[in-house]
Amino acid sequence: MISAFSLNTPPHIIFGPGKLTELEHIIGRFGSHPLLVLGSHSFLQTEHYQLVQRIFSKLGCKNETVHIGSEPSPAMIDAIVAKLTGRGIDLVIAIGGGSTLDSGKAISAMLVEKKEVVRFLEGVGDRTPSGRKIPFIAIPTTSGTGSEATSNAVLSSVGREGFKCSLRHDNYIPNLALVDPRLTLSCPPKLTVACSMDCFTQLVEGYLSTNSSSLSEALALEGIRAVRRSLRVVCSDGTDLPARTDLSYGALLSGIVLSNSGLGTVHGFASVIGGFFAIPHGIICGTLMAPANALTLKNLQMKSADHPALAKYANLGRIFSDQPRKTDAWYQDHFIYELQSLAIELNMPNLSEFGVTTGDIEKIVAKTGNKYNPAQLSKVELTDILLSRISTHCPDNK
Repeated sequence: MISAFSLNTPPHIIFGPGKLTELEHIIGRFGSHPLLVLGSHSFLQTEHYQLVQRIFSKLGCKNETVHIGSEPSPAMIDAIVAKLTGRGIDLVIAIGGGSTLDSGKAISAMLVEKKEVVRFLEGVGDRTPSGRKIPFIAIPTTSGTGSEATSNAVLSSVGREGFKCSLRHDNYIPNLALVDPRLTLSCPPKLTVACSMDCFTQLVEGYLSTNSSSLSEALALEGIRAVRRSLRVVCSDGTDLPARTDLSYGALLSGIVLSNSGLGTVHGFASVIGGFFAIPHGIICGTLMAPANALTLKNLQMKSADHPALAKYANLGRIFSDQPRKTDAWYQDHFIYELQSLAIELNMPNLSEFGVTTGDIEKIVAKTGNKYNPAQLSKVELTDILLSRISTHCPDNK
């Protein structure tokens, strides 16, 4: 019998190689004075940018352009909104990685709210978003966060008292997600690795989540199978379009899954560490995924042989194994082995390479949540996870 569930519906999705051309038939539904939110300036030299400009020209659109060079901060969003207020922007189109899409999402909302965005952020703000926004189209050029399918924008203020929090409302989900895997072909190798591990982590944590449903689990497994087929391929050969398509599909599904199931301990760590240190989100996920899952599995095995998450870990092991007729315990351990092997193959760095020391562990653990993790890990266990990814040769304190 299927258990009861609810579903946060995804945006209108157009998916497939070459689908960027569909933009010509989409823009007119929303407006005639678009804001183009881009990542690096290198995108301006691509055939994709030239295509977008030809479409604007053909439709007679006068567009504005802003660039997002890093993970967005509240100050960055406020400055862009102040500059654009009163300019008649009636559509926001973000083309880029997760940071760019999150920025576009936040700008489309704040152009209507007309107040400092920090006031609307979860955990630090004093106001609830109204949900009003300028129409927003998300076009990803990486395969990581799944922001094209989520209703939140993650903003960071990095520093000793920093934070990484979400601007969230059901209405902030993009009006349309246009996913063209061809746009990911030029994604640099290091960024490809980080984004792929973020996507993979979101799918696994969403599948294992205590808040998952039969539907979100099915979508997560579909994405995990795509990742299994192609993650190693895209990290070694970024020009492989079928593999890039698999990862674009996995990232899209990861966004839908996390919106409906929530995430686990790795992302609990990532939101805290990302507020204190300027570390790419996908790197935090990639370096912590193996030890976090290893300790979660160990915790579950010690508590109850019948815990439902143990069957899920066995399913994950089967997906990543070509060996038939093994025991559930063998497949569970095999999945952890695969995560450990992947971290080595992809040269996932220790957190200490970004300035995290053993002296930072207490403050990180104090703020880390594992609400939907299948095992509620203790502070000792959370500390052990971090210790496993901090070099013993780094100083204890800054």
